[in-house]
Amino acid sequence: MSRRDEFEDDGRTIADMSGLERPPLFPKRPRSFQGEKEEKQSEKKTNPWEDSSFTWGERIRYMGVALGAALSIALVLLAGLALIIWLITLYAK
Repeated sequence: MSRRDEFEDDGRTIADMSGLERPPLFPKRPRSFQGEKEEKQSEKKTNPWEDSSFTWGERIRYMGVALGAALSIALVLLAGLALIIWLITLYAK
């Protein structure tokens, strides 16, 4: 069958797509999961960060290391930007 021929429907069904629906954007959770979650929350009223096995000193050290890593990345990016600006001003005469 070429493109110029007229389409002729022979009535055969290749795949029945009539029962398919679009899935919801925000699917609902099964009630069994919601019930279990509510029961666990009612049993345990403490905050999850209160159950941590870290001491205050360890927490401060971890926060300091994370802050140091973020600042070192920012320093490298700013140094690269300063180098690019210096090269532009050096050769822009």
